[in-house]
Amino acid sequence: MEHPFLVEEYIPAQAQRALQASRELGTAIPEPESAAALPPFPNLPPSEALLLTPTDPQYADYLPAANLRTQLAPALRAVCKTKNAVAVVTDWVRSNSLSFAVRCGGHSYEGFSQSTDVVIDLRGLQDITVDTSAGLVTAGAGVSLYDVYQELANNGYAFSAGSCPTVGIAGHALGGGYGLLARSHGLTCDNLQQVTMIDTQASTLEATATSEPDLFWACRGGGGGSFGIATQFVLRIFPLGNVLVFGVSWLLSQSKAARVCSAWQGWAPNAPNTITSIMKVGPGGGGSISMRCIGQSIGSNSELQNELSGLVSVETPSKPLTIQTLSFLDAVNHFAGGLNYESIYMKAKSDYVLNPLSSSAIAAMLSAVAAVPVGGIAVLCDAYGGAIADVAAADTAFPRRAGTQYCIQYFSSWLNPADTPSHLANVANVYAAMRPYLPGAAYVNYCDLDLQNFADAYWGANLPRLSAVKKAYDPDNLFHHAQSVPPSP
Repeated sequence: MEHPFLVEEYIPAQAQRALQASRELGTAIPEPESAAALPPFPNLPPSEALLLTPTDPQYADYLPAANLRTQLAPALRAVCKTKNAVAVVTDWVRSNSLSFAVRCGGHSYEGFSQSTDVVIDLRGLQDITVDTSAGLVTAGAGVSLYDVYQELANNGYAFSAGSCPTVGIAGHALGGGYGLLARSHGLTCDNLQQVTMIDTQASTLEATATSEPDLFWACRGGGGGSFGIATQFVLRIFPLGNVLVFGVSWLLSQSKAARVCSAWQGWAPNAPNTITSIMKVGPGGGGSISMRCIGQSIGSNSELQNELSGLVSVETPSKPLTIQTLSFLDAVNHFAGGLNYESIYMKAKSDYVLNPLSSSAIAAMLSAVAAVPVGGIAVLCDAYGGAIADVAAADTAFPRRAGTQYCIQYFSSWLNPADTPSHLANVANVYAAMRPYLPGAAYVNYCDLDLQNFADAYWGANLPRLSAVKKAYDPDNLFHHAQSVPPSP
């Protein structure tokens, strides 16, 4: 890079420390290729696109990745502000046979939105339109979940999506989209009504249930980066004022923690649809287990109290149950953990629990977790059922419907790149401990390059139809990354 310190000027302090440590250890983020190697850029005015090379003052603004393990510096970043710009840049990379990636929110766990060549960056597509009379929101592919939440809250409305505020709407919706309204209102993809997409020939497609229905089906859970570049989404919204948020914690021996795990998995996927809960399991030190159950309800306080009474009575909490009434947007902030885009080193893997875990499976999980240093891993269990199960498995590309109990995410993050091997080993060891007990189904939005048969893990029985859609809409595999939908199953 011609200006090696330009990047740090814009990266938050935490990410700067990680970046500096990586350089000191000889594991620095790759430098960009020379833009001189690229053909003449598309003729687009600044009102339509920012064509940024490493010497541009704004280049570093757009560089940070959520996962610093994957961060790459492109020779050209085309920040598109209009649908036409996306089409023009798509035609340019195709015509010149250029390698490229597409970035929206930038939370791809494995960096599928990163490239050292060209990045088509959609963060300039920031329009949001709320139509309360139709019960719809229209959002550009560059907006974050919080952008939409805030705009909807100004109108007394909400939509079903995730709790991380800086996640982009595009990848989230295309891969499924789980959040704390999922059991009451379905996944984000279940509420998708229309996707505007730029195809391989740089033409615009409007995919709905009746127009390009196969493409629309694939966009509801098939993940991003396989069929074209989505530029705009139309989603169902609903009136929502206040919600209830809750939390309760335990610090327990493994045997007692197993009792709480068993109680939670028996309750959470079968609770009233009004309640969505998450159980976080981590090492407590000295062989103990730290547990915290959090969640949200759109039902009554009495219903929630009654539903949680059985769980909190299994073992004495270390921090008692709290229930708060908050506005929907305040609840988003409550779970968000901050609104700044964060760049860290991280690794995650996932499992779907299709049948309740046996006592031996729970014991194996807790034993593996307890062996990890405190703070070294979080095992996050997201309850399914409810409205998620009301959609047939073949009705959308997202396959984990009726019968799915919960999704497990094995997550670890750190700041010093020297700690990377130990954190990767922690995640791998806990995941490995569960292999005898789980079928290997995984969530595409928690993408994982370690998966040997990722396509089957992500899409199961829906894979043949997804591959057929891929073959129909992108026969030359223009839109691809390491785990995009394969042209043949």
